[in-house]
Amino acid sequence: MIKKESNLKIGEALREVRFNLGLSQAKMCEGIVQRPFYALVESGKSGIRAESLIMLLIKHEVDINYFYNLVMDSYVRSEAQIDRMLQNKMEYAVNSKNIKSINYYKNKIIRSSSDEILKLRAQVTAAYFNNQLDDINDEICQKIYKEFDKENWIKSPALLRLLANTMPLWKHEILSSRIKHLLHTVQRKKVESELMLERYVRIFENYPVTCYDQKKYKSAEDACFIKEIIDYILNNVTSFHFMIYRFHAYYMLALFENDQQELANIQKILREYGYEDIIGSWPT
Repeated sequence: MIKKESNLKIGEALREVRFNLGLSQAKMCEGIVQRPFYALVESGKSGIRAESLIMLLIKHEVDINYFYNLVMDSYVRSEAQIDRMLQNKMEYAVNSKNIKSINYYKNKIIRSSSDEILKLRAQVTAAYFNNQLDDINDEICQKIYKEFDKENWIKSPALLRLLANTMPLWKHEILSSRIKHLLHTVQRKKVESELMLERYVRIFENYPVTCYDQKKYKSAEDACFIKEIIDYILNNVTSFHFMIYRFHAYYMLALFENDQQELANIQKILREYGYEDIIGSWPT
């Protein structure tokens, strides 16, 4: 089995990959770098050029995102590691609808993090689950809106996460305008990266939920755009590990159509496959 550590150095991660492929050092680096040099890389006594590293990963069909996850904690600041840990804890609390934990990690983020976007996400998330969105002051709303005046927000992972987490706070017309811009942009140009596709899909799955919560789905214009969003998810999410997004899309269709039998069927299937915590946060 491949280990799940994310704090390996590049050489250690290459050795881990090689062991799991069952290759010698000579076979691992053949045609790319000399074996004595490669041995130094694995032992941490030498670095390796980015081009050579990419060639190694491509030659042996190693998923680059997987390799990134193996090494990422070794190459980020300790503050960023803490932020990511708090973010993951918050996401788990949200998925399980544990309001006590949501409030706890929101306070930890406010006190501990220097990431202003993460703080905004935590504040809005906690307010949403505590039914206190009306208590979010206009200054915070304007801070959020201002972030999306930037031309490149569609390519910013931090801002995409901010949008996904703060949708309930947005005025419907402003939010719909931003989502339409995002959808039409990604429709014009195929998203090559699975990681970026997942970020977009998370936003697209949150939008119908927000519309449902705010009862903004009954007009012909809103219903048509929601259908366009759901169609995008169903037409573009094909990887097995993204199947939960397809289930969510079908779930939202059944919810808008008030198809109780289909809702029950989807819930039953997902519980049988161990997704009970995830569907606990889905609207009913």
